[in-house]
Amino acid sequence: MTAWPRIFVYYLCGVFAAAQLGKLAALAPLISRDLHLGLAAMAALTSLLEVSGALLGGAAGRHLPRFGLQRGLAFAMLALALGAGGAALAQGVPLVTVARLCESLGYLVTVVAAPVLIATAAPPQRQAAAMTLWSTFVPVGMAFGAFAYAQAAGLSNWRWAQGLSVAVGLALAAGLLAMQAHTERAAPQPPAGPTPALRQRTGAPLWLLVASFGVYALAEVGLLALMPSLLTRAGLPLAEAGAWTAAAALANVPASVIGARLTRRPGFVPRALVLSLLVSGALYPLAFAFGAPPVQLAVAAVLTNLASGVFASLVFALLPRVAGSPDRLSLASGRLTQFGASGALLGPPLIGSIVERAGWQAAGATCLALSAVAAGLAWFSSRRPSATADSSARQPC
Repeated sequence: MTAWPRIFVYYLCGVFAAAQLGKLAALAPLISRDLHLGLAAMAALTSLLEVSGALLGGAAGRHLPRFGLQRGLAFAMLALALGAGGAALAQGVPLVTVARLCESLGYLVTVVAAPVLIATAAPPQRQAAAMTLWSTFVPVGMAFGAFAYAQAAGLSNWRWAQGLSVAVGLALAAGLLAMQAHTERAAPQPPAGPTPALRQRTGAPLWLLVASFGVYALAEVGLLALMPSLLTRAGLPLAEAGAWTAAAALANVPASVIGARLTRRPGFVPRALVLSLLVSGALYPLAFAFGAPPVQLAVAAVLTNLASGVFASLVFALLPRVAGSPDRLSLASGRLTQFGASGALLGPPLIGSIVERAGWQAAGATCLALSAVAAGLAWFSSRRPSATADSSARQPC
């Protein structure tokens, strides 16, 4: 199989994993009514998808190469299918929680392994473009999940709708295992020497870049999580507020196109990283300016995500370079997953608590400050030389 079909399969795995975020958003009213769950419990179940990434992202990046990234991705698809099947059979909170944690493990392995496989499969001159494509998997997956599972539930019920995850997960796992078998037949001899995963090291550029991404996620996910509440309180109907929120999330897709074009000018990339965050930071107060016309708030939120999405796409494009070597790319992906998932977990409660204590304007100012911090970290990351994998002066992390 040539490079781009393989890349497309890996990308589909990411979209399918991210669709499990949109799935629970679409099915939440039906699940909460059937299982007698409150709003807080449903929100907790939704956020559980990021728990494994926040806790185990670094460990997954370090040890997955020993198991095999493509094989691991196939088992991740099986875990997502198994979790969905378990949720469909659940009669109470405990089994739903266990099922969601199973999906969380599948999501973790997907977001660590798939970008490494994409970067490895892509031709060197197209690697940055392939990685910016990968950066769109969350908004595309969330949009697909929210639409597809709502339609499936409308045709049956929320339990049968989970069957969509079971079918797609099994199909993707079978395809990945077939690709793995073909690869092993074509190159049956494994590379000589020990697997380098346990000896990998990370340098300052990677730590600064993933920290910047984590701070970015705090603000960006916080805005998306609170956007429906903000717009409905400003006077929009819930359906219209949801449509604007989806548009804001999908703004990352055209942002990735901008990012892909910027990678053709390597000298401009460090400034583009910072500029993207500063522009989005300046827009956050407008997006949180409660009292302004609701459409103005919605448009500001869409533009905020468009601007910050350029940063996200460039981070994924830069990941192979800041990793320092192909052997360290899995570890770099794990670190990025851990910081991004931590930001996604902490962002909504952090920004929500600021709104409750100090108002919407204070939330906008906080997101502006977070964007400035992220911009500083990104700038210092781009200014430092990449660490090499054989740098004996650095300690393993």
